[in-house]
Amino acid sequence: MADITIKAEWYTAEVKALMRALQPPRLNQSLSAGVNDTAKQVRRFSARIVAKAGGLKRADAEPSILISPYSRPSTLTATVRGSGRPIALIKFAARQTKAGVTANAWGHRKLYKGTFIATMKSGHRGVFVRETKKRVPIKELWGAGVTQVMSQAVTMGHIQAEAEDKLMINVVRQLKRYAFKR
Repeated sequence: MADITIKAEWYTAEVKALMRALQPPRLNQSLSAGVNDTAKQVRRFSARIVAKAGGLKRADAEPSILISPYSRPSTLTATVRGSGRPIALIKFAARQTKAGVTANAWGHRKLYKGTFIATMKSGHRGVFVRETKKRVPIKELWGAGVTQVMSQAVTMGHIQAEAEDKLMINVVRQLKRYAFKR
């Protein structure tokens, strides 16, 4: 799994001055809020990277990227994790052709012979294949998960750099917010 761990570690003079102004319970609440804000932004950034690499929309990639667990005042740590959960093949710009369905999964268009696009009674739309020569049963086809693409971005340091940039900004903002909050 691709994991990005965001921890509250502070070294700048501005942050230390703001931290002295707050009592420990409010200090931990503000740090926790800053870590959670950063985790949400990193999740969105990761979804953008995965969507671009996979030929998806960001909204289709984002449900496969989880924040678990969220930061609490006692832990001050949040983890952004790419799940191995597969994404429906219809989300990869699937198009019906005479031979089957083509989909642009992970950067290259591929033909899935004998498949078809259908909308179920529930309104769910997907790419399906028949399991036998009979009309039913049918099975939905799925693409790959986001773990591999997210792992590559983590290895190259793109996501971690984004997390570090956003973390300081969010923590300072939350410390100022909690310092002047009654």
